[in-house]
Amino acid sequence: MAYFNHAFCKVFLGTSTNSQANPKLNNGISVIPPVAGPLVPGGFITTSGVSTAELAVKGTPTAANNFGPGTYGFFDPSTWQSVDTSFFGPAGQTQPCCPLILASASLMNNDKVGPFHGGYQESNKSKMINPKYLQKAYRVNTCVPQQSVISIGNTPQTRDGIATTGVLVGGTGYLPATGTAVFTTTGGTGSGATVSATIVGGIITAITIVNNGSGYTAGDILTIVGGNNDATFTVVTIVSNNLDPNDFQGGTNVSQCCYEFFCDETYYLRVDIKGSPALRFLNHNAYQTLSAYTGCCDGPVPTLVDSTLVMISWAQAMVENEYLTNLALPVVFDEAGAAWYAPGTTVDPITGLAIPVIAVGPNTGQNQTWNYYISPGHVAGQCAGLRLFGAYVETKFGNCSFQTTDFFEKEPVRLYASLVDYNGDPCVFEGICVYNDCRGVQGMGFGEQVVRDLILSESYLQNFFATDIRTREITQGDQILNAIDRNALYTRYFLLHSVPRFNNPSGTFDNDRYLLEIIVTEFFPLTPVGNPPLEVFLNAWFAACPNCVSLEIESCTRCINLAGN
Repeated sequence: MAYFNHAFCKVFLGTSTNSQANPKLNNGISVIPPVAGPLVPGGFITTSGVSTAELAVKGTPTAANNFGPGTYGFFDPSTWQSVDTSFFGPAGQTQPCCPLILASASLMNNDKVGPFHGGYQESNKSKMINPKYLQKAYRVNTCVPQQSVISIGNTPQTRDGIATTGVLVGGTGYLPATGTAVFTTTGGTGSGATVSATIVGGIITAITIVNNGSGYTAGDILTIVGGNNDATFTVVTIVSNNLDPNDFQGGTNVSQCCYEFFCDETYYLRVDIKGSPALRFLNHNAYQTLSAYTGCCDGPVPTLVDSTLVMISWAQAMVENEYLTNLALPVVFDEAGAAWYAPGTTVDPITGLAIPVIAVGPNTGQNQTWNYYISPGHVAGQCAGLRLFGAYVETKFGNCSFQTTDFFEKEPVRLYASLVDYNGDPCVFEGICVYNDCRGVQGMGFGEQVVRDLILSESYLQNFFATDIRTREITQGDQILNAIDRNALYTRYFLLHSVPRFNNPSGTFDNDRYLLEIIVTEFFPLTPVGNPPLEVFLNAWFAACPNCVSLEIESCTRCINLAGN
């Protein structure tokens, strides 16, 4: 290891849910009564005097020393006994730079495989860690992945709209007489706002904004369509989209998001979908040019058409395209700002809620899918839009063989779009705006990745993980695999340290580098990030060493307000 610029990685599992400080099992039900003995909150041994030999002891749920797989701690290398924060002495009298050993319990239930091969319950130990040789200590938080989302034209993400409402006049005669329903609105300086209303005895008692519309002004009084058309509310504040110019793919600013279309024209939208999922599916990035014909003009002078129909044509072409349909999901927003979904859609891709139903007209009661859209004609100054949601899901086996050819997908697809001319050139004319609502966020802490890290680390211990399931059972490989929930997310702590070679036969002074990875579950319900007792210990340990490292936090930046209202 001294001759390579990378570090030898060693994994320590801290996923035990048995704790006398905060007893609970995986199902969240507290069943372990507090008893005397060492504390093991989230698998971390916080009390002193526990021998590394005891890590293999697996007691009953009420045992004082309930160790076993998933427990770990820091140990004095001179005594092989666990230490707590008092080991560093009282404040102002700390022991400087105390070297410690990190050790965790073996994952094996049996110490022997057959009559001869033994020692499988020996604890997993690190090299001696001298804090003055620590180069970095950090926590990597879990990160729930997010799909790539782009807006083409006028969508809730690219338009201004209603943020808050004020005085509500309940009106009369609204249906259902008691319950909730979604209504359109009229009035004010804008259009497109819809509300979800709570109704009691035909009177609207409360509203929430479903679609915040566009073009409204603070102080506008809007009428809720339905009943006796006498329920009104006041617009108090307007939300500003404040779009980042760096997130525009096409167009240059928000003024190009309201793009108008003329009759007797064919408009072409090129969609590119890039990333590992597309490459593995097609052996190249996915790209298609979609066309939308606006129909014949009624007279010799071209007129503007309902831009919603153009967006529906592009969206329909996407869902019918065998290359794009599994990689992205389109949602159309009409000129009034209402969402229209692909036929067969039942759940909104962002909110996870059921899609709305059509409230008025011949298709009342149907899901609001674009095959039921009836064009009211173009409204002057109003424009439609289209949002694309990255929608790729990797096909995988429930239990892979873990051979070298096995693979699991982590990267979200990346979406790009542009309005092009007949020859596919996006630069000939001023295009429609294309805005990155979310560039996509790759998740962190996947159980699938964690179990692979664990398998590699155990292989270094000569606990090889067989790809044959019968051999795996014999060699206790199943216990390595079952130690991790592959559908869960795990927080991880990393300690990067070196061990100097003061006496090197080569005559060259160098170091061995080690990266120690501690895997923990989100154990504490009130403090759901990491393992607080572990961090208290690490901070006390680092504070006892002058000029030592401090614990850093690595986390992801997630996209917010993807609903656009």
